[in-house]
Amino acid sequence: MKRRPGKTKVHRDWFGLAGFRPGPRFLREGGRLYLLESVGSTNDFLRGRGKPAEGRFCSWDGWGWRAEELRSLPPVAAPQPGTVVVAHRQTAGRGRQGRSWRDCGGLHLSVVVPPHRAALERGFSVWLGLITVLVLREEFQLDARLKWPNDIMVRGRKIGGILLQRSGPVHDRLVVAGLGLNLDTVPDGFPAALQGAATSYAIETGQEILAGEIGGRLIARVEAELDCFEAEGWGPYRPALSLLDSLLGHDVRLAVGEQLHTGRAVGIDDGGRLILEAADGGIAIFHAGDVHLLAALDGAKETE
Repeated sequence: MKRRPGKTKVHRDWFGLAGFRPGPRFLREGGRLYLLESVGSTNDFLRGRGKPAEGRFCSWDGWGWRAEELRSLPPVAAPQPGTVVVAHRQTAGRGRQGRSWRDCGGLHLSVVVPPHRAALERGFSVWLGLITVLVLREEFQLDARLKWPNDIMVRGRKIGGILLQRSGPVHDRLVVAGLGLNLDTVPDGFPAALQGAATSYAIETGQEILAGEIGGRLIARVEAELDCFEAEGWGPYRPALSLLDSLLGHDVRLAVGEQLHTGRAVGIDDGGRLILEAADGGIAIFHAGDVHLLAALDGAKETE
């Protein structure tokens, strides 16, 4: 449905519960959904942290979702595989390295990944980012690309990001994946610091979408691909990663703590690490850091 940018229609069912289909494994092993009106962090709530939040607890009965009445819900005491937490508003969301994630209107989702060896792989977070990009491209016609390690970009602007958190012993590790995706933000809806650097589904398509539709398809695609990723590793995904890696072949600057590194991005290895080639031909591999295109940094200086 087309809409005119500038005004956001408010749905009584802001999530779109009937259209949320995360896949049979998630429904079989979980089938538990917390729809919160507002929360500090969906990841924290799912891991039993923070304050109670107003919302609805929904369960899957094999035929469809059953939603309880709106009430105050405590943080999840014992997270189980397949449990999903979604918030209409997120007031204290976080990204990598504890950085704040600004809620600009969209999908705020955290899920307990069902037990799977693939989820324990070091490159799993980057793989989740790639799957998200593929879904946005193939099912929602967005020119999405992956910016290492887990930023989702459209036409050079950030539309979302992924946060992966693991806790507990290796044999019984809790893996929580968080996704933030700008959906209904209008052109003037971003704060000044994000103007020109962020975008949304509404801006890119001129359409509106319910969070449950896009969230369900993302989770279902992850589920469908988990076995392949475990059995075959990165092999089947290398062509897509090479095509959709927004840094590949570009000169970048990488900050790791107080240290700055520059070089040409030449790929991402199977452990999800960024590979840089220095001017002298030397190769360096990085597991984490903040990376920016040198061309973009130079352009920013010229406009100052």
